[in-house]
Amino acid sequence: MIFIDASRYSNTEKRTGVENYSYFLINELIKNHLDEIILISPKKISLDVKQIIIPFPRLWTQIRLSWEIFKNRKIDNIFVPSHVLPIVCTSNSTITIHDVAWKHIPESYGFLSSLYLNWGTKFAVKHANKIIVPSEVTKNDLIKFFKADSKKIHVIPLGFQSPEIKLSENDEQKIINHWSLNIGHYFLFIGRIEHKKNTDTLIKAFAEFSKTNPDIKLVLAGSVGRGGEEIIKNIPDEVRDKIVITGYVHDKEKHTLYKNALCFVFPSRYEGFGIPLLEAMSYNLPIIASKIPTSEEIAGSNVEFFELLNTKTLENIMKKVISERGSKKDYSEVLSKYSWEKNAEKTWEILKFH
Repeated sequence: MIFIDASRYSNTEKRTGVENYSYFLINELIKNHLDEIILISPKKISLDVKQIIIPFPRLWTQIRLSWEIFKNRKIDNIFVPSHVLPIVCTSNSTITIHDVAWKHIPESYGFLSSLYLNWGTKFAVKHANKIIVPSEVTKNDLIKFFKADSKKIHVIPLGFQSPEIKLSENDEQKIINHWSLNIGHYFLFIGRIEHKKNTDTLIKAFAEFSKTNPDIKLVLAGSVGRGGEEIIKNIPDEVRDKIVITGYVHDKEKHTLYKNALCFVFPSRYEGFGIPLLEAMSYNLPIIASKIPTSEEIAGSNVEFFELLNTKTLENIMKKVISERGSKKDYSEVLSKYSWEKNAEKTWEILKFH
C-alpha cells in the first residue's frame, strides 16, 4: 500500500505550482491504482479513495503526519509531493523536490523562509529513500548545494494538461474589454510580479519597445510577489497606461489572455521547471524566454531566447515578433513529451520500487 501526503491537494481554481502537481498527479495515480493508495490529509478530499483524515493547524507534515507515522505502524511507504519530509520518516519514503530557487536568488526570499527551505531540503536529501525532481537542473542543484546521492534522484518531468474551457466569442470579448485590450495587440506575461520572475527587466525592455510601437500593450497577469510592489511603483510614467496589471487570473481569464495574445514572454531568473512555457505552446503562441537552463531543457530551439538582463536583446526580439505578426507556431512535438499520464506512470514505478 502507498500512503500519499495529500495536504497540498486542492480542487479549487486558485491552485499554484505544488498544488497543481499534487492535484493532477494524485488524480492520475488513483485512476489505475485506486486499491493500492491511501491518502493522508488534514481534511476530507472529494475523491472516492481510502483516506486518513488528521486535522492540525500548523506544521502539519512535520508534526501531525510524523505522529501518525509513529503510532500507525502500517504506514511503511509514504510519498510526499512537496519538499517537506515528516520528521519521523517511514522505512520507505519518497519526496518530490521541485527546485532550490532560494539558493540562486536569495534576495527573493525572507531570512526565515530561506532558513526553513534550506533545513527542509537538507533533511529530505539526507533521510528520503528516493527523490523525484522535475528537471535535470534541480537534480544538479541538489547534488551541488546539498551533496545529494545522485543514485536516489529520479528526473520525472511534470505533466501538462490543457484545460477544457469553452467560452463564446462574446464572453471572451467581455474579458478582453474588461482590461481595455485589443486582440493580438499585447505581449503576455503570466506569473507573479516579482524579482525572481524578472518582470523588472521585461518592463524596461517594453518601455523602449513602446517608443516605436505605441499601439501594443503589455499584460502582467498574476499576483504580486516579493519585490513586486517596488517593480510596479517604478514603471515609467510614459508606459504606465500601456501596462495592464490584472492580479490573479482564473482559468477562463487565463485562457482568453493566452488565446488572444500577440506573444508570450517568460523572463524568469530561475525556474525548477516552467509550466507557463507549455501553456503558451498549447496556444501556438510565439514565445520569448530568458536563457535559463530549465527553459532551454524544455523548449530547445523552439523559442526566442535572450540573456537574463539584456533589455536590448529582449526589445529587439519583441520588434521581430511584431514584424512576423500573425505567424503561429507548432509545438506538438514538444508538448507530446509532457502528460500527467506519463508522469504518473514513472512516479508509480519509483513508489513501488523498494
